[in-house]
Amino acid sequence: MTLELSKLTVQTRALGQEMASRRQQYADLIALARDWLAEYADQGEQLRHPARAARAAIPTGEPFDAPHPLPAIPERFTFIAADGSQIQPDRHGAALYYLINIGSLVYRRGSGETPKATSEPALGYTESDLYENGILVAGNLLDVRRDLAEITRLADLCAAEPPGPTVAVVDGTLLLWVLEERSQEWRRAKVMAYLAQLNRIRESGAAVAAFTSRPRRAEVTRLLHLASLGGDANRASQEPNPLEHLPDRAVFEMLPPGARSAIFISPSSINHEYYRAEGHTIHFFYLNLAVEDKDPVIARIEAPAWVAEDADRLALVHASIVAQSRIAGGYPYALARADELAFISGPEREAFQEMVTASLLRAGIRPALSPKAYYKTLTRRGRRRHRV
Repeated sequence: MTLELSKLTVQTRALGQEMASRRQQYADLIALARDWLAEYADQGEQLRHPARAARAAIPTGEPFDAPHPLPAIPERFTFIAADGSQIQPDRHGAALYYLINIGSLVYRRGSGETPKATSEPALGYTESDLYENGILVAGNLLDVRRDLAEITRLADLCAAEPPGPTVAVVDGTLLLWVLEERSQEWRRAKVMAYLAQLNRIRESGAAVAAFTSRPRRAEVTRLLHLASLGGDANRASQEPNPLEHLPDRAVFEMLPPGARSAIFISPSSINHEYYRAEGHTIHFFYLNLAVEDKDPVIARIEAPAWVAEDADRLALVHASIVAQSRIAGGYPYALARADELAFISGPEREAFQEMVTASLLRAGIRPALSPKAYYKTLTRRGRRRHRV
């Protein structure tokens, strides 16, 4: 064993003590945040403009502290989920490639049909696959391709679905995150490709949303700090925010089971630079997925304007996510299955690598790992020790 646990005994004990002492402070901050939530609940109109400058949640017309109860859950609806995983290109491997695997599930509630599960792997190995403007497609570049593959899979499934109430969901966010250092033209092209798939979903008649479990965002708490300073964005940027490390979900743990919070607009620059012009301005709310008498389970739900501002579509998203989460204990069943279908296990990675090796041999190429990769195969399988 190379991790000497005995050397961590004192530090882990201190960690426990730190968490215990932080608990009361955390409770005091939650109380303050909820006091502000009630005090400034009706000041959305005055705070809308300064909120964007302060990178805080942008209010809509709903009072901040008003809970919105669970709508009636339809007897029949379709819930479509997609999720993805990837194998990054490895310059130390026998061949340079990447792999994206998209899992999806179509769950037709009330139909009696078995959910339709699929996984779609795609291998990138040509020069055009592997490089964009001379840069290897890895890290965030590959994440962007995976996100585009996920939303495209959702759009394909929505287009193929017969008319009827349908909700399409991805894990995480609907805001395509692209590194700032990329050129504006490149970033715009990627975001517009993503928005084109949101257009396809809208045209299919389905609603679309994103689901985040145990979210860490602090945009509403930033809004509350701004409100406490009279909406002065300059002061908010300069004066310490006592709620700085308090996630929004802690504020909304007082929501009744099944209820959602007020709706807010994401302050993301991409949201206002690209999404708004196409009618897809991303809104969000918090949702308590717990059942009666259980501890709160708070999720963050994102949806574009054409869902968030449409009462029927919004109610369908709200009700269907709660219904799905009751199957899987606080997480949408279809999304959990999509993640399972997308996941590439260790044995699957090894089996795929053997396929690659066999393909190279058939092509007359003798595969060779880099010295670093070869050394890792020795040290990580059986922990072989070398004497000097």
